[in-house]
Amino acid sequence: MRMMRQWFLLSQANHIPLIACPRPAAIRINRFALPQAILRSKSTPTRGRDSDEMNIKLRYWAISLMAVVIAATTACSGINGGMTGKSRQSAPQPEATAPSAPGTPGTLSGSNVGMLNADDGRIPFVDLDGKSYISAQKLAGLLEFQTDWDPSAGKLLMGDNDVEYELTGGSREAMKEGNAVTLAETPRVSDGALYIPVDLLPDLFADEIFYEVRGGEIVLRANPDGMDKAVMHQPPEPEGKVDELSFVDDPDDPFKTAAEAAGSGLPYADKAVWAVPLGYEDAIPALKNIDMNKLISTAQRYKGVKYKFGAAPYAESGRFDCSTFTQYVYGKQGISLPRLARTQARQGVLVSRKMLRKGDLMFFYVPGRFKTNKTVGHVGIYMGNNKMIHSSPAPDNGVQISDINHSYWKKTFLSAKRVGT
Repeated sequence: MRMMRQWFLLSQANHIPLIACPRPAAIRINRFALPQAILRSKSTPTRGRDSDEMNIKLRYWAISLMAVVIAATTACSGINGGMTGKSRQSAPQPEATAPSAPGTPGTLSGSNVGMLNADDGRIPFVDLDGKSYISAQKLAGLLEFQTDWDPSAGKLLMGDNDVEYELTGGSREAMKEGNAVTLAETPRVSDGALYIPVDLLPDLFADEIFYEVRGGEIVLRANPDGMDKAVMHQPPEPEGKVDELSFVDDPDDPFKTAAEAAGSGLPYADKAVWAVPLGYEDAIPALKNIDMNKLISTAQRYKGVKYKFGAAPYAESGRFDCSTFTQYVYGKQGISLPRLARTQARQGVLVSRKMLRKGDLMFFYVPGRFKTNKTVGHVGIYMGNNKMIHSSPAPDNGVQISDINHSYWKKTFLSAKRVGT
């Protein structure tokens, strides 16, 4: 008992903490808080009956205090694992999570609602005459859309590599994926920018994003399966490397030369369709007999023509975006294609990436942190031997030929369509 008492007094004399609980604050027993009689008990002993009674009382008090300290320390060890002094930390908090799979975009529900993290994109509400809006330009920025804003007309064009949305301030008439739509509410122009009513988001962007309306803002969730666009600028994979995502020529392509045919029929040449863009399962057959070598020769004549998002017809603008290029080239061969990549993807006959022929249209999604990877954002024309001609802002600007034996094109591929034979 005497040793316990001496240790207790020594610990307090040196300010050694006995308890380290995060909440409440750590308990310290300061030597000055103890009765001076305890501190003097060794150096100034007392005599007689009174002294004996005093010593008994002091020892009893010291033992009681030690029991309280030990009990409190034990309780704290259950709270924070016994961490003391400098090692104490706050209790761990539940980790925020994003949706477990890209699935079908739209508003979030279930356990994901309310779980915010640093990867989320936020757009605050703007109150205009008592109604909640968000900035269309900020939304386009988070979706990594290209835009074309005409402030004089209050018109905003937005999309991946061609115009998927056309919205005008003060008008309920809009365009979505090439189709005219009448909006339930009216976008507005304020301070030189376009604002979209929050209530319009499900109708306009449910197929594009995961989002949640919370606390006076829109919260966009990051796509857990997203990829970095910078991959596009990496070199192609080694020639001859073949895997399950590789593109393979159909050995029976009637427009292949003898030399080209010799390189066909690579491994994995099954007829499976590896990806189909969201909502494009039922295509419109539009086959017509054309000379695909002539079509590709025509396409190559425009190599180097600059890319322009939302380009007007070539005769007027002298520029192409991805879908006006394919539309123009096929038009030269007598095949009429719709204006946008997403609507072109609904034409023709679905083709496996393992049975490609010259002239097939190839459709891809454009990666974005807050976008689904199931909607068409780009289109090009297959040339054979893992080459594609297309109009794009990257990796170069304009009509270019790309080697699609590349991880970027392999992973972003959605489908191929044959619109001519």
